[in-house]
Amino acid sequence: MIERAPNKRMEDLDVPIILIVAVLAVLSVLMVSSASRVNLTGDPSYFYIRQALWFALGFAAMFAVIRYDYADYCRYWKWLYGFGVGSLLLVFAVGSVTNGAQSWFHLGPFKFEPAELMKIIFILFLAQLLQNAEQIGSFRQFAKILSLVLLPVGLVTLQPDLGTAMMMAAIVCGMFWTAGIVRRQILVLVSLAGGTLAALWAIYLLRKDLFFSLIHPYQWERLTMFLHPDAAQNGAGYQLHQSMLAIGAGQVWGEGLYRGIQTQGAWIPERHTDFIFAVIGEELGFAGAGLLLFSYCWLLLRMIKIGREARDPQGSLIAAGVVSMFLVQVFENVGMTMSLTPITGITLPLMSYGGSSILSSMLAIGLVLNVGYRRKKIKF
Repeated sequence: MIERAPNKRMEDLDVPIILIVAVLAVLSVLMVSSASRVNLTGDPSYFYIRQALWFALGFAAMFAVIRYDYADYCRYWKWLYGFGVGSLLLVFAVGSVTNGAQSWFHLGPFKFEPAELMKIIFILFLAQLLQNAEQIGSFRQFAKILSLVLLPVGLVTLQPDLGTAMMMAAIVCGMFWTAGIVRRQILVLVSLAGGTLAALWAIYLLRKDLFFSLIHPYQWERLTMFLHPDAAQNGAGYQLHQSMLAIGAGQVWGEGLYRGIQTQGAWIPERHTDFIFAVIGEELGFAGAGLLLFSYCWLLLRMIKIGREARDPQGSLIAAGVVSMFLVQVFENVGMTMSLTPITGITLPLMSYGGSSILSSMLAIGLVLNVGYRRKKIKF
């Protein structure tokens, strides 16, 4: 039974992380306000007010997560895993379709994406199962963990939501690396990934009809558009082209908040969600975008520090999972707006509009703060 520290103080919290998140929250509301002023709803305040409310809920959830020892959450991983997988199955029956993916529950005026919550559950159940270095070396234990991982990843892929599936894979890789899996297990993972890609490529070459029944044509277009961004000016090509025009127009200092031509002219699709970085690049310029990326780097470094100073392997694994999730998510989202990476529909954490994304990000940060809050020895 893990004991709690009743005499813990607010000074034990990592204040820089809280300040970074607060600054990003304010910037997010401002940029969503700018991005949603034109041609999204009749009420220009609709999106940024909801975004501010989601952040208020997110901060409440973040501090609530800190209240109980992170080991207590990991201990109930079976219940959490069952709930997460059950939600992913239920969404196929009663979920709604948005942007071609059946991945949402409509709860009155709100939408909830169970895959976002599954990312947090991933971190908790892997932290529980990977904390014992001796058990990791067992092929039986490794096979058990791999099967538990592949089920939800497969369900998310079938929605289809390739972006979230990629985030889950990033969490797994980061936590496996931190746990210190042995060479033969690395070879198994590489073989699985390589075999899957080789099989898909063979199907693409030999049976394009079968390939496009597995991967929709619009998904394939989005995934490969970054290789030839100037080849098309419609569909995914149009979105990418407008995004690159906006970022280039921002130059060093930007065109000014609410003054971006591409943004205020509503030329950028999904500008308040997936392509919010294009709005930041246009209106705040290289300086604003650079400061945003610096903030993410600082946030990641603070979380890495907490992981290195954690009291046990479980805490280090939780920090590793959250860092992996944020690192790949930021890299992929920023890259796709500039034709450096495939367009996967991944949001920019703590910046894009969306309640599910904000709550999952705030819960993840709360878990890292929880690890940091309890990294010191308990004093009696």
